[in-house]
Amino acid sequence: MGEGIDTIAGPASIGGLDVRRASESAPNMNFMIYGDPGVGKTVLAGSSSEVESMAPVLLIDVEGGTISLNNTYPNVDIVRVQNSKQLNKVYQELRKEDHGYRTVVIDSLTEMQKLMMVELMQQVVKEDTSRDPEVPSLREWGKNIEQTRRIVRNFRDLEVNTVYTAHAMYDKDDKRARTRILPSFSGKLANEVAGFVDIVGYYYPKVKGGKEIRVLLTGGTEDTVAKDRTGTLPKFVSDPTMKTLWGYFTGEMSKENENG
Repeated sequence: MGEGIDTIAGPASIGGLDVRRASESAPNMNFMIYGDPGVGKTVLAGSSSEVESMAPVLLIDVEGGTISLNNTYPNVDIVRVQNSKQLNKVYQELRKEDHGYRTVVIDSLTEMQKLMMVELMQQVVKEDTSRDPEVPSLREWGKNIEQTRRIVRNFRDLEVNTVYTAHAMYDKDDKRARTRILPSFSGKLANEVAGFVDIVGYYYPKVKGGKEIRVLLTGGTEDTVAKDRTGTLPKFVSDPTMKTLWGYFTGEMSKENENG
C-alpha cells in the first residue's frame, strides 16, 4: 500500500505556485549558535568553509571580532557591517542568484539588535530632543524586535545555509530558584527567536577527564533553550565542527555514535 501511495503524483503547481516533494528539496541548514563571549562561536561558524557543500562562506561581521578566523579558517570571506543600511545592502545582493556563496553567517545577531536600537533612538531624539537616548519606550522596543525578526526571516529564506551567532543570557527565575539559559535578545524576542530557525545550539566549555572541551547542546532541557527540528543531530556534540554537524545533518554520520 505504501508503494502505491508513493507513486501517486500530485499537481506540478497549485495556486500558481510550484509544488515539489520534500525528498526533492536540497538540504539547507539554518542554525543559531549561542554562548558566552570567547567560547568559539565565530570559529565554529567559520568551520563551514571546510565543508564542500557549505563553501564558499560569507561572514557578516557585526561585532568586529573575527580575528580568531585569521589562523583557523582564513578562507572565509568577511564583510564588516556597521549599520542596518549596510546589512540591507548585503541582503539585497544575496537575493541575486549569482553571488556564489553557499553559506552566510551573521556574527552576531545579539549585537545587530543593539546596533539597530541605537539607530532607532538616534532618530527618536532627532525628532524629539526631550527624549533620553538611553531610555527606549515600549513603542521603540516593539519596532526593534520586529526589525530583528525581519532580519532572521529574510536571511533564513535565502537559498543558502544560514548560521547566526548570539550571546547567551541567564534569566533568574526566583520562583523556581534556578537560572534559565537562552539566547541574549531584548524583550519577548529572547523566548521566541528559537522558533525562527531549525537548529538552536547552546555552546559551552566543560572539563572532561581533566581536559577542557567544547560542547554543543542541541536538545532543550528544563534550564536551557536548544532544539533540533531536523531530528538529525545528537543532543550533545563534543568539540564540534561544521563538518561533523553537516555529516549528521545529511545522514552521512549516525547521531547514535555521539550520544553513545
